Amino acid sequence: MKKYRLLLLSILLLLVSFAVAWYSDHLFNTLFVFVLPLYAILFVFFIVLLVMSIKRLVKSKGYSCLASIAVLALLLVLIVWFPFRELRVKVEMSCLEADRLKVVDLIKNNQLQPKDEIGNIVLPDEYRMLSSDGEVFQYQNNEAGQVIGFWVFRGMLSGSVELVYSSGGEELIRANRARIGPITRIEKLKDRWYYIETD
Repeated sequence: MKKYRLLLLSILLLLVSFAVAWYSDHLFNTLFVFVLPLYAILFVFFIVLLVMSIKRLVKSKGYSCLASIAVLALLLVLIVWFPFRELRVKVEMSCLEADRLKVVDLIKNNQLQPKDEIGNIVLPDEYRMLSSDGEVFQYQNNEAGQVIGFWVFRGMLSGSVELVYSSGGEELIRANRARIGPITRIEKLKDRWYYIETD
């Protein structure tokens, strides 16, 4: 078992790092202070495991060390190039659509109201997981249509990412451009649902 310790630790680091990257937007919005130290700890473990695996490979030329290095290389490739955010949004689109439509109906029927004059709506506890920070943004809610943004990543002084419900499609989203902000990317995921990045 000792022979495979580095390989097992590398696989464990891969799994933990994948989970952290997958939920990074939620972690950032809820545990902001702890996210950077968490990334630093994972990075230190990555370096330590890589150095130990290379040292052991040079000494013993074992296949488990080579496998450990391969797992760490895969981890590096995933962290740098894998589209965690976009894939998570698309997976959640199917799983959470019914609940998100319930929220849209609650807003449409004025059962959920903005907490302030700009349009932030705090979601009830049973729906908080539908948005990365537990809030949605009401861009428009009147006879002309609804435009409701579910936060994927809510930037503070940077761009944001939203999953936007628009009863009038992309045209209604663009009509609300002044409130949404400069749109850098818009992608239709499903009828009335759009993935939007803003600057």
